[in-house]
Order: sequence, then structure tokens, then C-alpha cells
Amino acid sequence: MVALFFIVSLISACGGGSESESQAPSPAIEKETTSSPAPTPTPAVNIDNTDMASKPYIQPPVGEPPADLLLEDIVTGSGDLVGIGDFLIMQYVGVSYSTGLQFDASWDRGEPFGFELGLGNVIAGWDEGIVGMAPGGRRLLTIPPDMAYGESGSGSGSIGPNETLLFVVDLLAAVPVDLEKPVVSIPNEPATELDVLDIVEGAGREVEVGDVVYVHYVGHSQSNGAQFDASWDRGRPEFIGFIIGQGNVIDGWEEGLIGMKVGGRRELIIPPDLAYGEDGAGGGIIAPNETLVFVVDLLGAYALPN
Repeated sequence: MVALFFIVSLISACGGGSESESQAPSPAIEKETTSSPAPTPTPAVNIDNTDMASKPYIQPPVGEPPADLLLEDIVTGSGDLVGIGDFLIMQYVGVSYSTGLQFDASWDRGEPFGFELGLGNVIAGWDEGIVGMAPGGRRLLTIPPDMAYGESGSGSGSIGPNETLLFVVDLLAAVPVDLEKPVVSIPNEPATELDVLDIVEGAGREVEVGDVVYVHYVGHSQSNGAQFDASWDRGRPEFIGFIIGQGNVIDGWEEGLIGMKVGGRRELIIPPDLAYGEDGAGGGIIAPNETLVFVVDLLGAYALPN
């Protein structure tokens, strides 16, 4: 694996970590809970819940809890809608209806949560309530006890018996179940300038400098056509995240991904001066003065807080 141009510590929920580090079930939404943070009040501050760069605030509810699952889109995402089998990366805040207290929040741990939708890996209120969101969306879920932890509550006791739950969930990125590793076409001649081609044009957010982006990719050397790296080969959940414009990736990526839309697939033909130049990389895996050919799938993009 050649990862010299990737710094992925920003997004520990995807790419490069072990299962315990990168995909450990969240205590708030896994089907069976053995441990959980102690409940803490959600801060009563003036927060704009349409600002996706900020942790949302859930207003303590008033009145009797509803008997059915309720959905409210606070921010509507753009692009393809997610469905059963898609692998998702989410941020969330969870509050108990009866107390108005926060029992869990991925925001507080500093890392999002990844899972496959609709396969019973999370509570039923999530499996049903997140279907139909699009990347960049924020949704309020009001989940009745029979779609959460029922008569037992959570194993740690932080969620009581017969508790209705409120979640605000943000869909950061999605790998569609039918998205497959691309085949890369190798040009006959090396490149002298960056060449960008949209194989599939996305319909979601357009990447800007400073965005966090999530991508799957395949990389080939032009001179011999050999693949030197592919996130796909490490598994569907093993895509990577980084910040555009901070020098965490080669210049050909920094320039070539600007303007790409979420849900798109783009080919980048990158000349040596925007890649590894005269030195090459990876102990000879990428030769000196090598033109690189990437096909990149943009799975999600969002702006960092100011």
C-alpha cells in the first residue's frame, strides 16, 4: 500500500484503522449496550441547527411521546438517496425524551460512526429512519421504545425502560451498495499537465478548499499500467478522509478534486510535477518522473467549522 500522500487521522471512522478503532459500535445506537457515558444535560445555548459545521441542540420535548417513528429533515442533503445495504458515515446527538438529557453524541468523541444501513446492526429506528437521506443532510428522529431499547432499556442504564429517543443525525458520506471498484484506462503518453475527466457527474455538494472530503480511489502508474494502490482493495468501509487545501495529499489531488460533486466519479491524470516528481515514492513502487492515473469516487464533503 502506498499512502504517502494521505493523512487520515482526521477521520478515524474510515480508512486504515482496525475494526476496534474505526468501526466500533456506538453505545447509543448498537443493538445491545454494555457500556455508555453517564447522561449529561444538552447545553441550553442558542444554536443554529441548520449549521452542519456545529453540533446540534435538541430542545427538551414537551407533552406525551409519540407512538410512531417521526422524521423531520432539518437540512435536506443533495444527490443520491441512501438505502438498504449502503455503508454510511454519521454524526449524531441522542437525547432521552422523558428527561431531555443527552445520553450520547459522536460529536463529543471527536469521531463519526460507520455502519451498513438496514441490516440490523443498529436500532430499528435508525435502520428505518435514515433511509431516504442524502449526503449533507441533517434529520431529527423521534424513536418509540419498540424501535429502540424497549422494556429493558440499555445495558448500562443510561437509557431507561420504555424510553422514547430523540436523535439529530448528520449523513456525512455514503458508499452505495451497488458502487464497485472502477476499471482504470491508461493513456498511451505521459502527461505534462493535469487532465480531469468526470466519468460520472455527481449531484451533491461541490468541493471547495477547506472541505473535509471522503473518497474511494484506485491509482495506476502510466508507464507500465500497474496498480500501485486502491482503497477498494482494503474493503468497502475503508475509504479515506482528508481536508482539501492543507497539503495532506499530492498537488494533483488538491487541484483535481476542486469543483467535483458528491456522488461523482472522476479520472485524474497527474503529471510528475504534481505527484512525486524526480524522487518517485514507495521505495520504487512509484518510479521517478511517473505520470499517475487515478479514478476517484467522492462519497461525501462538508465544510469545517469556522
